[in-house]
Amino acid sequence: MRINRHTVPQIAEYARTGRVVVFDTETTGCSCYDEICQIAAAEYRSGELTRTFNVYVCPSCEMNPFAEQIHGLSLEFLSEHGLAPEEAMRRFFAFLGNDALLVAHNNKFDMRMLRQECGKFALCFEPEGIETCDTLALSRFLRPDLERYALAYLIKALDIDGVNSHDALDDTLACAGVFFTLLTR
Repeated sequence: MRINRHTVPQIAEYARTGRVVVFDTETTGCSCYDEICQIAAAEYRSGELTRTFNVYVCPSCEMNPFAEQIHGLSLEFLSEHGLAPEEAMRRFFAFLGNDALLVAHNNKFDMRMLRQECGKFALCFEPEGIETCDTLALSRFLRPDLERYALAYLIKALDIDGVNSHDALDDTLACAGVFFTLLTR
């Protein structure tokens, strides 16, 4: 969903009364050859956290050393604790369901990775009634006074409890804090 003066009130009303799913991914890198290695989500109904989702994924590709340095997930850890990619995506889509606002920080990246993963494993990603919202675009629109818009910076600038640890669940909860704070202040 594009962020503008017409859509922000709609997003705010939906956040107050509807179902919002905030999510984040950690990946083996940023190229079209990379894969998701962790996906997490948090469901909010009428602004209240109702449940969370967090799975590690055993990728079929190599881990970029820079990515591993950022999120700390090794192939050894993922091979022991991760699900097969198809199973992880099926569980995520079951959690997502239909009729929700799907929120992420810099959602272009996360949505690209979801579609890429689905394409690799012949999974369909066309949930009904799903709109998307990017907290990066939302924060730029609502807070043009800020110097930066990285999640870690927004947490501090907006005085939000949370951490940008590059653990998908931590980052999901921090992103949710940014989303709801921006819309209620």
